[in-house]
Amino acid sequence: MLLFLLAACSTDDDPMDCNCTPCPAVPAATGSPLEDWELQVLDKDLQSLRAGIQARGEQGFGLCEGAQSCERFLGAAPGELPPGAHILQAELDVPRLGEDWQVRFDLTCSVTTPAGTELDVDHSKTYGVVHTGSKQGYRLSPLWKIQSPHPQGARDCELSLTPIRPDGQDGTPIRGSYKTPMPEAK
Repeated sequence: MLLFLLAACSTDDDPMDCNCTPCPAVPAATGSPLEDWELQVLDKDLQSLRAGIQARGEQGFGLCEGAQSCERFLGAAPGELPPGAHILQAELDVPRLGEDWQVRFDLTCSVTTPAGTELDVDHSKTYGVVHTGSKQGYRLSPLWKIQSPHPQGARDCELSLTPIRPDGQDGTPIRGSYKTPMPEAK
């Protein structure tokens, strides 16, 4: 296109001497820019929106000993679980602004039964979450219950909690894993 304009406007003497019509002026911006005080008021909310849903602190997502509540936090990837009842829990910081924030919980387990059969177990569920204030996060507890050893057999499981923005875009998943041993033969 540029070559066409140069050829159309050029003279024999100087190819850069052009009698082309000048470009129209760019219109001025119509929206009002934010004033400094407005930016100061909105700064925390903008940072929160950009960060999206986050696990609240180091114990905001992970496995615990306990049947209904977290008696002892084990972490997001504790390895093989000791015998007993366990739960997966999440405590989340959700942005104050915006509606329809969600998280999707995904679990995939490879199971080896006592008979030696290999099975795959998958589970997925989406939860709506809301901002609950600055003193505590939105809690999903128990998000998943686990028995170790599991009666079906040894399990090797991967889990994730994926934040979903109000516009439907997935955020960065929070990941974890655990294993349960083979139950003792009876």
